Amino acid sequence: MPEIDDFFAPVIRDAGRTVWDEPAEVRRRGTSRRTRRRVAVAGLAALVVVGLGVGAAWAVGRPPTGPDAAVTPEASPSGTPSPTPSTPRPSTTGPTATSTSAPAAPTAIPEAAMLHASDVGAGYTVSDQQEGDDHGSIGMLMSYCGQGDHTSAGEHALTLRKRNLSNGDERYLLEEVVRYEGSWASRHLADLRAALPRCPTVDIMGDPNARASLTVVATNFTGDGAILVKETRGGQTQYHAVVYRGDVAARLRIHTGATQTQARNITRLASERLCAAVPSC
Repeated sequence: MPEIDDFFAPVIRDAGRTVWDEPAEVRRRGTSRRTRRRVAVAGLAALVVVGLGVGAAWAVGRPPTGPDAAVTPEASPSGTPSPTPSTPRPSTTGPTATSTSAPAAPTAIPEAAMLHASDVGAGYTVSDQQEGDDHGSIGMLMSYCGQGDHTSAGEHALTLRKRNLSNGDERYLLEEVVRYEGSWASRHLADLRAALPRCPTVDIMGDPNARASLTVVATNFTGDGAILVKETRGGQTQYHAVVYRGDVAARLRIHTGATQTQARNITRLASERLCAAVPSC
């Protein structure tokens, strides 16, 4: 069949020009290809194992992602116990400090800490509308005597409350209750005690015709500390008292015609009233 011969003629010509390898060379190349395939498969398996190991290590070391998250080891398929997660390293920062600051001490002077009308006597009324300074107070007398700077307690006053108890125009009692910083209530009394010996007499507003004499008649008879001073001027007598408890002090000008005993009792009552403003009283 000439058509078939013509179809295979080019193949026969090319095959005649092809140089065929010897059988031994063919077998050597086949062995080499099989070896390279085994190495490639083994390397790929090793990479898979390493990748799985790294992923497992990251999963164990990662902290929980939520407040209720917990690491629960899964059972090993082969029955071998799963590795226990490592115990977290103890914190070195210590517990968080909790504020234990004490509540702020009260500063206001309550009504109960002031003298009542019944503490002074029958017929007295109470007013808290006193305005301005009392120019007859013991502090003002010290100023007339040149001892106006005998204390700096006023710079440490926190709260001041005033009261006027009166029975007509000629009988009255003026009270000032002050809360001080720290120990300044005690310091105020100590400073007054130190200044009084320098002022046995005082010329009111510098007028020798209005001279007053000052005499300490009682000390430390009530409260945490107290002093009672008798003032005599132009045949009239009034008393000044200072008493303190804790950080609160009361200053009294007793112009009621009271005797020394009565003035002392009123001061004692004022001292007892101060307990309403001093929790530790």
